[in-house]
Order: sequence, then C-alpha cells, then structure tokens
Amino acid sequence: MREEDTSPGSGHVVVVGGGIAGLAAAHRLLGRGARVTVLEASDRLGGKLLAGEIAGVRVDLGAESMLARRPEAVDLAREAGLGERLRPPATATASLWTRGTLRPMPKGHVMGVPGSASAVSGVLSEEGLRRIERDADLPRTEVGEDIAVGAYVAARLGREVVDRLVEPLLGGVYAGDAYRISMRLAVPQLYAAARTHTSLTEAVREIQAKAAAAGQSGPVFMGIDGGVGRLPLAVAGSVTARGGEILTGTPVTELRRTAAAGWRVVAGDRVLHADAVVLALPAPAASALLRAEAP
Repeated sequence: MREEDTSPGSGHVVVVGGGIAGLAAAHRLLGRGARVTVLEASDRLGGKLLAGEIAGVRVDLGAESMLARRPEAVDLAREAGLGERLRPPATATASLWTRGTLRPMPKGHVMGVPGSASAVSGVLSEEGLRRIERDADLPRTEVGEDIAVGAYVAARLGREVVDRLVEPLLGGVYAGDAYRISMRLAVPQLYAAARTHTSLTEAVREIQAKAAAAGQSGPVFMGIDGGVGRLPLAVAGSVTARGGEILTGTPVTELRRTAAAGWRVVAGDRVLHADAVVLALPAPAASALLRAEAP
C-alpha cells in the first residue's frame, strides 16, 4: 500500500465521487486555491450524466437539459468551455396523454400546479375542475418545516391534479414519487408562497406575476450541443488543466480522521492524507464510509 506524504494544512481536498456533483465541487475548490484529488470507483466519470446512442442517434441517457433560470449549471458549462455549445430547446409543444387522447400541455401552471381551474380545462375531468375551485373556500393547510408536494397539492386541489399534471412533470424531473418529494427543496417558490397564502391557486398566480414582473421570458431549460453528457467530461478536462488529479477505477474503502485534524483516505493501494473530504456519493455509499466517524 502506497502512502502519500502530504503534510496537514497543505490545502489538500479529496473529493470522493466523480459524478457531476463531485466534479463541480473539485472545479470550485481549485478556483479557491485548494489542491484537489478526485476518486471515482467506476471506470467512467459523469455519474447520472451519460451520453450514448439509440438507433445510431446520439442522445443523452441521463438528464437531457439544465434549468436556464438557475445560474449554477449554465455557469459551470461556460466555465468548462461549453459556452458556445449552449442551446435552448428547439421550438416544440408539449402534450399530455390523458382521458383517451393527446392534449396540449396547459399554460398557467407552476410545475403542474394550476393557477385556476380554467387553466387546465380539457385536461382534467369536470369533477377535477370543480375540486380546484373549492381551493379558495378550504381552511389553511399548514406546511410546517416541509411537506411533500403531492400531499399538499392533493389536499388543496385534489389528487387528479397531482396524478395527471404534477406527477408527470415533477416525478420525471426528480426521478421520484410526487407524494414523497420535498416541496421546500423541489419547488421552493411554491413552498414560500404556501406559507403566506391560504389559497394555493392564489399563490400560483402570485408566483407567475412575480416571474412576469422580473422579465423571466427566456428559455426555462438549456441544453448542450452534443448532449448534456458532454458536461462532466468538459468539467473534468478543466479540473485536470488547472492541476487537479482525477483517478477512476479507484474505490475508497476507508475514511478516518487523523490526530492532525485531517483525514486518512484509503483507496485501492493508495493512502491519501487530506485536510478536507467532500463526499459526492449516493447516501448508502456515503453512510458506509462514514460509519466509523458518524455512525
């Protein structure tokens, strides 16, 4: 086993996980003067972001776009040299298969939550539309520190709104069950509005009015020419160009604090000493590494 001679306080950070989260962390740390080593257990980088081919056509097999109205991912793509490849989605219309036919995706909603019954006329049943109209007369639904999106929307507007609108949108974006997805984290603007409004439809209309006043008229999503799967490779290239080290096929098997207020990281036949460690891993893998230090 080869042990690196890295003195404490040298500013060395080990990032465990070479998905886009770990690569983005490494990229930012290098910009702040740290010495960075990225360790990835598999033989490829990118994690959930992966490009491939279907019937000879190059496609994204993971996420295919980024939120354009949040700066983090788009700025990262620019910093990694992909600025000229950023592309908004081509003009197209979204549709829903509901009630036996294909219907246009309604306008006037926030992640599937409508601002009025009329906004989803034709998509929901008459009973579903009447249920939305009851929202204004219902007592306040407390959201507390957090609440599941599906549970809150169903309580205010009925399950049909969740099952036919919110679930297809939110469940697809977050790869989860709308009845279990955190409203505070997934739709923070809706959570904030729900804390100050009794009526959900009124809260949605206020969110839309604020967006209009702020001039948010550009694309909601942004893609990359050649696929979002290019992003992790571009970020990795930027990391190595700035002096960072990236090792694939190097699973971390042990993580321990040291007496010198640092960390001892065992990865294959290497032992690295770090002043700080970033775990960019799925929760079960992170939990296993932290078992000795934070059971």
